[in-house]
Amino acid sequence: MLECLPRWSAVRNNSARNIGERTRLFFVLLPLFLLLSVRSSESGGVSLGAHLVCARVAGLTDKQRAMCRSSPAAIAAVGDGLRMAYAECREQLSGYRWNCSGVGDGNDFGHVMPLATREAAFTYAITSAGVTHALSAACARGDLPACHCNSNRRRMTGPSEQFQWGGCGEAAYGARFARRFLDARELESDARSLMNLHNNRVGRKIVKDLVRRECKCHGVSGSCALRTCWRALPPFRTVAAALRERYHRAKMVTLHPPPDTNAPHSHLVIRRARQNAGVGRQPRKSELVFLEPSPSYCEPDVAAGSFGTHGRHCNRTSRGENGCETLCCGRGYNTIRTVEETKCRCQFHWCCRVTCDKCITRTETHVCK
Repeated sequence: MLECLPRWSAVRNNSARNIGERTRLFFVLLPLFLLLSVRSSESGGVSLGAHLVCARVAGLTDKQRAMCRSSPAAIAAVGDGLRMAYAECREQLSGYRWNCSGVGDGNDFGHVMPLATREAAFTYAITSAGVTHALSAACARGDLPACHCNSNRRRMTGPSEQFQWGGCGEAAYGARFARRFLDARELESDARSLMNLHNNRVGRKIVKDLVRRECKCHGVSGSCALRTCWRALPPFRTVAAALRERYHRAKMVTLHPPPDTNAPHSHLVIRRARQNAGVGRQPRKSELVFLEPSPSYCEPDVAAGSFGTHGRHCNRTSRGENGCETLCCGRGYNTIRTVEETKCRCQFHWCCRVTCDKCITRTETHVCK
């Protein structure tokens, strides 16, 4: 249980927006930060190692470089959050045509999301949520020197019980650092940048909305005359599952006023099905948004960020996303039958031998052509 949890307030690539740019940064930084003396415990100053590492990392904005130098421990937590987010991305979409393949893998430190699709929206949101979650957990553990916990406790009286708040109640360090660092890549106000910022915000908001109150009773013989309560982080799998539901309900948006009007301020509105249906409403703060339809992801296509579904395992009896008809895109599938013989129902006989039966296990695996 987290006794010191803060309360939350809630890459741009010119040719192809690149979430891998984030991952490349963090996974290069993280092992190096483990070798650093992160902060001087006496002076609170930033270590020389952090200055050297941050100065050598390419692609950082000036703001990110300054944050890297001043908060190396937080950057290490960001790396933890990204790893957690990519693992959950694969878990949540494991049976889908697009299953986060390549995200955070290999030596290229990430996966390019060149199209502004709902898959890009989901990836930005889940990485933002993962970073927020990891930073908040690190703050609660006391791992971040810049994140201070307010030790004040407030006692409240209800009709039939008393309880007092323990732990942190006003710091919003996790969401604030995640917003400042991840959003710093979006330097323009075009449609893709606004989309990325919106989905980053959704990821942070989900973490905040799923924070729950946990309490511990105090009193004679467990009478619970007084309870100490705190706000506890949700399991990240719960956060990821909630984002997957929003992935299914994501809204296609467009920029308003249109870019050719040269309006000083633009915002995103939901795209109407009919061109002459008027201006759509602005997306809600909890809705994922995207700008263009998704490709089929049936065939490998580097330009679309698709690895294809050839060789994927499918479920022959399922009618869902993981069913062979859907996952294999109508190409059909091969069935691989295996027979395995194992020893089973073994018994020990005095003295001294063991006898076992032979058990036969037959399995079928279906693989997309």
